Amino acid sequence: MNIDQKIKKKDSQKELVKLYKELEFHNQKYHLDDDPQISDTEFDKLFRRATEIEKEFPELKRKNSPTDLVGAKPLEKFNKVKHSIPMLSIQNAKDLNEVQSWIDSLSSFLMLDQNQQIEFVAEPKIDGLSATIIYEEGKMVLGATRGDGSYGEDVTENLKTIVDIPKKINEKKVPKVLEVRGEVYISHEDFDELNRLQEESGKDLFKNPRNAAAGSLKQLDPMETSKRPLRFFAYSWGRISPLLYEKHSDIINNFNDLGLPVNPLSTVHDSLKSLEKYYDEILRKRIDIGYDIDGIVYKLNRLDWRERLQSTDHHPRWAIAHKFPAERVASEIIDVHIQVGRTGVLTPVARLKPVMIGGAVVSNASLHNYEDIQKKDIRIGDKVWVQRAGDVIPQVIEVIKSKRKDSLREIKIPEKCPVCGSPAEKELLSDKDGKKMSYEKYIRCTGGFSCSSQAKERLKHFVSKEAFDIDGIGEKQVNDYFDMGLIKDPIDIFSLEKKYRDNPPNIWIYTSGSKSKINTIKDSAIKLFKAIEDKKEIKLDRFIFALGIRHLGSSTASLLASHFVSLKKMVSVFSNISLSEELNEVKSLDGIGGKVVESLQTFFDRTETRNLVKNLLASGVTVRDYEKIESDSKISGKRIVITGTLSGMSRAEAKVRIESLGAKVVSSISKKTDFIITGVKPTISKVEQANKLSINVFDENKWEEFLSTTEE
Repeated sequence: MNIDQKIKKKDSQKELVKLYKELEFHNQKYHLDDDPQISDTEFDKLFRRATEIEKEFPELKRKNSPTDLVGAKPLEKFNKVKHSIPMLSIQNAKDLNEVQSWIDSLSSFLMLDQNQQIEFVAEPKIDGLSATIIYEEGKMVLGATRGDGSYGEDVTENLKTIVDIPKKINEKKVPKVLEVRGEVYISHEDFDELNRLQEESGKDLFKNPRNAAAGSLKQLDPMETSKRPLRFFAYSWGRISPLLYEKHSDIINNFNDLGLPVNPLSTVHDSLKSLEKYYDEILRKRIDIGYDIDGIVYKLNRLDWRERLQSTDHHPRWAIAHKFPAERVASEIIDVHIQVGRTGVLTPVARLKPVMIGGAVVSNASLHNYEDIQKKDIRIGDKVWVQRAGDVIPQVIEVIKSKRKDSLREIKIPEKCPVCGSPAEKELLSDKDGKKMSYEKYIRCTGGFSCSSQAKERLKHFVSKEAFDIDGIGEKQVNDYFDMGLIKDPIDIFSLEKKYRDNPPNIWIYTSGSKSKINTIKDSAIKLFKAIEDKKEIKLDRFIFALGIRHLGSSTASLLASHFVSLKKMVSVFSNISLSEELNEVKSLDGIGGKVVESLQTFFDRTETRNLVKNLLASGVTVRDYEKIESDSKISGKRIVITGTLSGMSRAEAKVRIESLGAKVVSSISKKTDFIITGVKPTISKVEQANKLSINVFDENKWEEFLSTTEE
């Protein structure tokens, strides 16, 4: 071997070592973490280059070379766990005024005297991963992630590796069943050490402590989790049987006595001024606390008041997160491109000179809409302030006018969709009475389903967590499969297996690469088909949300599902113009407005969207009827109208109480109305209409008497 060959071999050896590390990392991300970091094309390039070096210098090839792997052994996913009490999100307040509004809403709901003192528990909002732990007779029997709030992943063995969490607590001091909820996190000091070890091992660094904590807790091998420096703080509970306490702070103190870790910074306050002082104090010492926090959580301390307030489908009414101010930095707008959303909205996005905000590199930021651009006078080339709060998309806040140069290019309003070329227009809107007309502030692509960008975004919405939640089909897969012609609409998802069987495996990858790569694709495809099959049965509310109807979020989908109970009934009402009474009844539902009803009518009036529902059912999708809350009360399933001001409780509390008994509050009277409750100064026309229709009319006292007999 001559000198040139020796030099080449030495260089190739260095390159091969680097390639092995990269291939092992991406195999880990793809097969174990379900979080691919590069495209299949990029993976193939690394794979082919390693193979070329091994062929030229066989003596350099490792015994356990990544090029010899024939796919990855199919791994068992975590079992799903249904939360007996949903793990809900927390509503946010961006400033003290919104905290004050929240406190006012509590007082109004509970009809408290103006001078009534309200106690709150305040604690730092840790930026980690929520988890729940169940103890039975003092022994830890189950641990799970929050998941989608209703179902989490069983990570019991992984949670047992966290030194903070006791595996057994004194059964004489606890109820028979105790469910502890808290946050899994990694401290700043441990995070730095973890990344140092990652760097020494030639592995990619973790982006931030939260990502590191989430990835560590979801390792399929508990031994791997045990190597990570995870910590835990208990902050709440799910089931406690029996519940022996009157205040949140009492339960947290009991947690501490039992050896469960609780945040020492948690304190009790009795005024907004006290909460403000605490917020400012924690904000000042935030950098020295030792772990990531992004705000303060305030919780009502009295449990009886919390029981009256209850929760929405999304969050408890008795808690709020007061977020810290968003970090902002200066950058420069290099260019502007347009994103097309699933409803056709054209959103201008600024291309920025990359800057670091909140531990992440930011190179794109939303400009919201063209009215906002004109209002802020934003131009290409401007120096601007950019902010990013938590996981929110980075946003351009304002132009730094003192840094503006002459003759900067203005941002033009598009006349056509940049993706499909269809006209881009503002939609003409009417007010709630259907009279006054005005243009909305958003510009929309009019291409509908023919616009590939809208089609992709609809598909991403369809498979999202709150919709069909199909493992193995995320944003990357939707883009790839759409571009390959495998998925063009939601129905195609449920025919993927047939397409795969009818065609050779190499159409599923950009290049055939190698036999081992094709085998990997086969294994992944089989895994994907099972995931799709598992999600063919879906609850009505999730199915409605998955359709991507404008103005219709997950909470509205739940309201519609509880009202109609079955998909067949819902389709019948919105497909039949003659059923005006039923439509008016939907409009009268608390939380459903005219915009939602109009969007539903438009959706079911179009042949292509009606066929979407029909074809999904034909493809094997089964939509489960809505499961109503079981209640033995006499008002279960009844429709109730409240008119006038109630004296015994607020209207909001009355509504929550009625719904907890399985009934429904509506705003207008029809022959389907069962009861009307009158307070002070009721609407006379409603009372008269109720009498004409022989509907039971109760004043507040008689209603309470009636309810008390139903609750015995």
